Amino acid sequence: MKQRSAQNSVIKWRLATSYTSSLISIALVLFVLSLIGLIMMNEHRISNHIKESVSLTIFLKPDINEANQINFRKTIEADEMVKSADYVSEEQAAERLAETLGKNMVDLAGSNPVPPSIEIRLYADYTTVENFAAIERKFQDSEFVDSIHYNKENIANLTGKFQTISFVLLVLGALLFVISSVLIHNTIRLSVYSKRFIIRTMQLVGATNSYIRSPFIMRGAFQGVLSALIAIGILSVVLYFLQNNVNKFVNFLDFELLGVLFLSLILIGMLLSVVATFFAVNKFLRIHKDDLYI
Repeated sequence: MKQRSAQNSVIKWRLATSYTSSLISIALVLFVLSLIGLIMMNEHRISNHIKESVSLTIFLKPDINEANQINFRKTIEADEMVKSADYVSEEQAAERLAETLGKNMVDLAGSNPVPPSIEIRLYADYTTVENFAAIERKFQDSEFVDSIHYNKENIANLTGKFQTISFVLLVLGALLFVISSVLIHNTIRLSVYSKRFIIRTMQLVGATNSYIRSPFIMRGAFQGVLSALIAIGILSVVLYFLQNNVNKFVNFLDFELLGVLFLSLILIGMLLSVVATFFAVNKFLRIHKDDLYI
């Protein structure tokens, strides 16, 4: 009696361990899938932020007075392509230079080598070499302008890089979805394998295939939803950590899309688990009794 009780305890422990490992495996797969989905959903915001961080610098003549500087800046801001035009004084320019080169290097120069300037940033849709060149042509002949500088090569590469990144993310997402489906299928198949004798016993007492499948399908659906909720929990912790440690990280998040991602994750987890369970149970419904012990 004690021996049977011990055997039952071992069986229950193995089943619980199998179910837990299956649950965690599926949750981790869904978590990785959610990271790719999050990046793809917010790629537009990220690309816009990067594009709008590219600046064109108009260096002003040192003798420009405050009134002319303000009027000139307002003229620049009136252009429909311009998102912002920020004035950088000689003192601010000197501080930036000191941060970049070191205060000792600036002191060695004896005087501030950087004139006042206006940093122009365009809206993301206008961030192209052609539009920056148009801004340069528009203001280069102004009596207040000393010189204009911007990195043509970086601006030219932006569009191509983001197209490449979008393609790579799309391929990676599709590949990861296929891998996720295979991993979830194998995980659930191993879980169903441990119950193959129960399936055989139900067949022997006359249970129909649909009747046998039903509890496994329901269990698979519950497992998929629970795994998705665990994945969402892990993702939420990661997002909370990033929000507290990465400056302006929240600006990159679209909370409506994040809600769609969470809902999609639950549906994907449930769908993949149900489909994998269906095929795994069907395999053991058709298996020959001699193969049950393999």
